[in-house]
Amino acid sequence: MLQSLFWRLWNRRRDYRAVFDTDEGQRVLADLRGFCRVDSTCVIVGKDGKIDTHATMVAEGRREVFLRIVEILRLTDEQLHKLKEMHDDD
Repeated sequence: MLQSLFWRLWNRRRDYRAVFDTDEGQRVLADLRGFCRVDSTCVIVGKDGKIDTHATMVAEGRREVFLRIVEILRLTDEQLHKLKEMHDDD
């Protein structure tokens, strides 16, 4: 039987925390924060002064990955249990 969404997210959060809730993990996240342009715009302007749509989409993809990591790290027990309750009837 397929593992429930609750347990998949519970285990994923556990794994992410094992990696990132360490001093080393926090340094990695700090480095990725800049690389993924989390605190700045993802819009990249080319040398010609026009928006480089390809580079902008790459930057947005980086940001999306970083935000996913942070979202999973920040999941609370309460959020996960609420999700479990919502899907127990399924």
